[in-house]
Amino acid sequence: KRGLLPSQTRNRATAIESPSFLPSPTTMERVRRASHAGSWYTNNASKLEDELDGWLSAAALTKSPDVRAVIAPHAGYSYSGRCAAYAFGNIDPTNISRVFLLGPSHHYYTPKCALSRATVYSTPIGDLPVDLEVIEELKATGKFEFMDLNVDEAEHSMEMHLPYLSKVFQG
Repeated sequence: KRGLLPSQTRNRATAIESPSFLPSPTTMERVRRASHAGSWYTNNASKLEDELDGWLSAAALTKSPDVRAVIAPHAGYSYSGRCAAYAFGNIDPTNISRVFLLGPSHHYYTPKCALSRATVYSTPIGDLPVDLEVIEELKATGKFEFMDLNVDEAEHSMEMHLPYLSKVFQG
């Protein structure tokens, strides 16, 4: 790990399908738990909804169909929740069918990008299905590898965006 350049750091990626997509009945469901709920942000669905609504309202951004990318902080919500509202607040989900979520890994090293084995990302306010077809297409390029579900759950960087994505895309 010593002496790595920024381009050689640990990376993770996943694709989240629009909420209407669900894994097929033949697909074994693998749920990535909201493992940082209750510590990095509240695990109380009602309180989380209120916090997100408050931060998004305070940001007072106009939704735009032109948003193509978002860069948001991944710290605990007591530090970054308000700031993240400025990243997610202007997303108009109307014509978006897929979200690619990228984040660093603080615990797992790979020279490639790592893909989640989860079929569903769980949040206190709603679950997000993972686009398994796109995950397989990415894996087939040879530039990605899979990470174990326990490695995925130990990492917070992408999980911190999931409640906001659930809120923006599912209401």
